[in-house]
Amino acid sequence: MAVDEKYSELVSEDGMKLPVGFRFDPTDHELVDYYLTRKVCNQPLPNLLLEFDVFQTEPWKLPRDNRTSSKHMRYYFFDIRNRRFENMDARRAGNGEWRIYERNEEFALSNNQLIGRKNTFVYRRIQGNQALMTQWRMHEFVIGTIFHQTKVYSAVGAYRIFKMKVAKAEKKAPPTVIDFTMEDASVSAPPPSP
Repeated sequence: MAVDEKYSELVSEDGMKLPVGFRFDPTDHELVDYYLTRKVCNQPLPNLLLEFDVFQTEPWKLPRDNRTSSKHMRYYFFDIRNRRFENMDARRAGNGEWRIYERNEEFALSNNQLIGRKNTFVYRRIQGNQALMTQWRMHEFVIGTIFHQTKVYSAVGAYRIFKMKVAKAEKKAPPTVIDFTMEDASVSAPPPSP
C-alpha cells in the first residue's frame, strides 16, 4: 500500500480534509478573536466546534466526536449562554455543578480594546449533601464590549472542557492514614529486640 493511499481517508465528519497529524488546539485569544467573533457575527467558520448544551450532562458524557484527541481529552463547543446562569458561581450540569474557580480574565487587542473574557470552572459531583471536586475544568469564553452593537454578544459562548492530569507523585504517594493493629492481651508480646 502506498503512503498516499494509507492516509487518503483522513477526513472529518463534515467532509473537510485535514492534514495528517492535525490537532485542533486553539489558544485562548484565537478562540475569542477568531472562532467566537465569527460565530457571533454569523461569518463563515470551519466546522470544528459543535453547538451543544454543555450544561445538560456530566463532562465525561460529552459527545466523543468533538475531542481533539483521546490522549488530551479536550472538548470544544459553542453554546447559547443561558441567562439564568449570568453572574452565578455554580451552574447545574447533570448530577453535579460547574463551580466558578477564576472569573473574568480579559483579552484585549493590541490597542487595549477588550474583545472577550474567560471564566474558569471546576466540575463538582453532587453525592447527597456533599460536592466532590473532580479533575474536570471548563473555560467559558465570551465576547467583550467591542461587540455591543450586535446585541447578541453575550448570547453565545465558546467552551473548552478538559480533564486535568494527576501528577505522578500524587498517584504513587504512600497512604496518609497510619494502620494501627490492636493485639489481644491474652497473647504474649514478642520478645524485645537486643
